[in-house]
Amino acid sequence: MEGKYTGMRYVHSLGEVEAIVKYSKTEKIYYKKEENVKTGKKEKKFQIKINNFQINFYKTLSKFKIYDTIKEEKKFKIFSNLYLPISVTSITNYEMENNSKEYSLEEATEIGTTKLEKEIEQEIEQKQNILRKKCNSSRK
Repeated sequence: MEGKYTGMRYVHSLGEVEAIVKYSKTEKIYYKKEENVKTGKKEKKFQIKINNFQINFYKTLSKFKIYDTIKEEKKFKIFSNLYLPISVTSITNYEMENNSKEYSLEEATEIGTTKLEKEIEQEIEQKQNILRKKCNSSRK
C-alpha cells in the first residue's frame, strides 16, 4: 500500500489464484494394425549340453509357421557354488497368429484420447482439482 504523503507500507492479505494449466501430448494411431496373438498351441523340445557338445532330442524345424520361442537352461549343481559342465535346455515354441484390425476415424480417436488421458492423469498429482478436460484430435 502506498499513499501520497506516506511511504510504502506492507500489509497482510489473503487471496486466491486460479490458473489454467494445459498439457499437450501427441500419439499416432494407425487405421490398420497388425498384431500377433498366441493361439494356445505349443510344442516342447529338449537338448542336453556337455561342455560345447549338444545332443538334440528333436527336429530343428518347428511345425508352426509363426511362433515365439522360449529357452530355459538348467545346470546341474553339486554344491552351493559348484556346477557340472552339463546342462538341460527346454525349448518351448508357442504358435502365433497374425490378426489385422481396421479402425474407423471415431474408433482411432477414441483409442488415442483414452490412452493419452491415462498418461496425463498419471503425471498429475492432485486429481481432485481438475475442473475441465478438453481433448483435440486431428487427422493427418
